[in-house]
Amino acid sequence: MGRGSDAAGDRRLPRRSRRDLPAGNPDGRANERGARRLTTRTLEEGLMNEHKLSRRTALKLGAGAAALAGLPWMNSAALAADELRAGIAGFNVINTLDPARASLVPEFYVIYGAFNGLLKFNEKMEIVPDLAESYATVDPTTVEFKLRKGVKFHDGNEMTAEDVKFSIERVMDEKLASPNRGKVTAIASVTAVDPYTVRITTKTPYAPLLNYLTNTRTGTQIVSKKAVEAAGEGFGRKPVGTGAFMVKDWKSNESVDMVAFDDYFGGKPKIRSVKIPIIAEESSGMTAILGGQVDLTSTAPFADVPALEKRTSEVKVLKQPGLNTRYFALNVTKAPFDDVHFRRAVSMAFDRNVLVKAAIFGEGVAIPGVLPPSLWPEGKGFHSDYTSFNPQKAKQELAKSKYGPGTEATVIVWGSNWWRRTGEIMVGMVNQTLGTKFQLQAMEFNAAFAKAKAGDYQALVFGWLGLVDPDEYLGEILGSTGFRNIQGYSSPKMDDLLEKARAEMDPAKRRQIYREADLLAVEDMPVLPCFCSNVHNLLRPNVQGFNQLPYSNFADQFAHMTVG
Repeated sequence: MGRGSDAAGDRRLPRRSRRDLPAGNPDGRANERGARRLTTRTLEEGLMNEHKLSRRTALKLGAGAAALAGLPWMNSAALAADELRAGIAGFNVINTLDPARASLVPEFYVIYGAFNGLLKFNEKMEIVPDLAESYATVDPTTVEFKLRKGVKFHDGNEMTAEDVKFSIERVMDEKLASPNRGKVTAIASVTAVDPYTVRITTKTPYAPLLNYLTNTRTGTQIVSKKAVEAAGEGFGRKPVGTGAFMVKDWKSNESVDMVAFDDYFGGKPKIRSVKIPIIAEESSGMTAILGGQVDLTSTAPFADVPALEKRTSEVKVLKQPGLNTRYFALNVTKAPFDDVHFRRAVSMAFDRNVLVKAAIFGEGVAIPGVLPPSLWPEGKGFHSDYTSFNPQKAKQELAKSKYGPGTEATVIVWGSNWWRRTGEIMVGMVNQTLGTKFQLQAMEFNAAFAKAKAGDYQALVFGWLGLVDPDEYLGEILGSTGFRNIQGYSSPKMDDLLEKARAEMDPAKRRQIYREADLLAVEDMPVLPCFCSNVHNLLRPNVQGFNQLPYSNFADQFAHMTVG
């Protein structure tokens, strides 16, 4: 997961970070007695003071550059002005570059530049044509797309309606088991009317359709039918799209090299090559950009943003409220989280404002529900007692539960930095408030997600970064068939609300239905909503043309960028 996953990407816990966990077992489990002694004030002050020290260290570029010098993606040779070094920071896993199979944020960071969708978001987050030249609604269940003529794939073949039909039906195919399949299950048929006309018909009116056809984390990017059929399972290693850049080389968990595609329909890119190092730690990405080793990073350490914003001669900081939601996923099929009163008690036993202040250093806002505030016209959610810190009510709710003080549970954390701190703070405060014996277990993300998908866990720090439609959040996370529903949560009422909202074409009425669904989520509490964090990018002062969007875009901007 990552800054941008939203539960999608791997921030592996470095060896030294295990020493920073509360004292306990060698596997990273916290000593619950030590955690219970932590007060809200010591949690907040201790974590912030600890990070101030690491920040001072990280900003000493001499030491930072020396530490980075041995990394395999470093290149001390002088670089041409037409080469971009764009670091994906805070992740160390890319499993595939096949859009239909991709699920991790760093995978899509690269996919954005190698592929296109029928549609895309512009700088105002408005949906506009991309591979489609235009589109029109034929009737409430049918949209027709007129394709651009002469668009070439990286293999030289022209893109046609057959490629579009193949690409979307491939994601729809149950046998492929695409993690993005839920976005297209409402589609009844895809018809190639002629070589440059595609008609998509849905089973019922389906409001999210256009969002799910954009070049974002949708999986509906258009692939070459011939290339996929020729490559088979190997397509994810050697992707063929229509994007401004082609994948030249890919070293797993190390780097991706891209080169300009001169036949790109949007015009020949000025940047001729892109080196994309995969940098596990955000702080290392920051040190690399300040030391001149990279030109762009996908994110920045929360604690260092204020200091970086003052270093205008060395770095440009882009920042805005994000379209993400951070939460604790609870396995509602296993004790003790199979009890709704226990889940509610835990939710009221920790302070989300402390998380914002101490885990992400003020770079975000606490949220009362699953949906990020930016999705509401008023820019905020709603108030709920169940997501407000209230020790007295938490204890009262615990008294209604079949579990009580002394209840044990393991909370899985992964990565380092703010993901880990979020788990530390929550466990410490809940144990202190309720007298429970929660423990932390640290592991790398792929292992954590595998356990979660198998239902082999109790609680997990998690998150998701969607698009601009509430269905991307509530449907994915809480729908009975949602790919990111790892909680085992299944509610006929929730599923009915989601289906009703998807079929409602009036935006105001849709928002009201999703408001009801979000309130139901808080009542049932299969996840503990925490906060929405800001989106950041770091750029060298000589880099121009990167337009930051709130869903954490990346390689989709390379075609328009220059390095002066």
